[in-house]
Amino acid sequence: MFTKKMIALMVLATMLVSGAAMAGDGFKVYGKLHTSLDYMSDSEDSQIMMANNSSRFGLKGSKELSEKLTFIWQLENDVNLAQFGANTLATRNSFIGLTGDWGTFLYGIHDTPFKTVGRKGTFFYDEIGDSRQMTMGWDRRLQDVVVYASPDMSGFGVVAGYMLDQGALGADDAMTAMSISGAYKTEELYFGAAYEALSEGFSADKQSGIRATAKYNFGTFAVAGLFQTLSNFGGVADASAQTFGLEGKFSFSDQYAAKAAYYMADPNTDTDDNEYSLLAFGVDRDLTQKTYMYVQYAMVMNGDGAMQGVGGPGHGSTIGASAAGESPTGISWGMATKF
Repeated sequence: MFTKKMIALMVLATMLVSGAAMAGDGFKVYGKLHTSLDYMSDSEDSQIMMANNSSRFGLKGSKELSEKLTFIWQLENDVNLAQFGANTLATRNSFIGLTGDWGTFLYGIHDTPFKTVGRKGTFFYDEIGDSRQMTMGWDRRLQDVVVYASPDMSGFGVVAGYMLDQGALGADDAMTAMSISGAYKTEELYFGAAYEALSEGFSADKQSGIRATAKYNFGTFAVAGLFQTLSNFGGVADASAQTFGLEGKFSFSDQYAAKAAYYMADPNTDTDDNEYSLLAFGVDRDLTQKTYMYVQYAMVMNGDGAMQGVGGPGHGSTIGASAAGESPTGISWGMATKF
């Protein structure tokens, strides 16, 4: 099944490349290949794993319709370099849309603005220290979604997304989602805030979240932070959850950089001992402009009533805690390249 689907993707790519070349359209093949060897321990047992860390392959293009209007499209798919899998076409951000001086409108499959804001504030992107393992599942990629992104207004921009009803026809509660963000960025500074709401079709009660992310680059040193608070978490009325953390990165030279991250998460602010925290360290080495390698260490420290694992999402390997209160750890050596 995997082979047939990959062949189909290559055939589709060939057809699109040929068509784009004949039509003179803007066309690009792009992707990222990222794997690592991980030593994972649940505090009692350990294992060496190979992880596929959100490797991807994509096609995108554009066609100018007028001076102020351009048709755009994108097709992106997961690629697993470590294990066989039943991948399907368009498992990642894939859409068609229009763009112009007024902004961009698209519909299809896309990350929520809430997720995108969070991804701007990490130096451990798809790695074992990725902050998404601390955000309690609130980094969504939605289907049947319409998205509007404003044009750049002197560094400020707004993005809004709405997922059409995923519930059964005539269901009592609609299953919809709404997400909106605003961000300001310069060469040195990024600051973004986002709000996301899930309808009662997802759970017994409506859920919502607020997230803020900031990053500042001083030159050789950069720092980033994230804060997130959730209401009616898990569909439980009045249940609140919070996450906050800081990251830093110091560049020794054009090739070497050291980085660290610390996050704390509390999935139920009214309950004691269920909180957990993440501590991660790493060293990056740039091999070329688009290729790098790294070594990292990550540990999740659980409260007496918590059993949070280390690794994932985004990072292909994960291991849970052997028991409540134990601290799983991981050491990861990886390489990644973009094209």
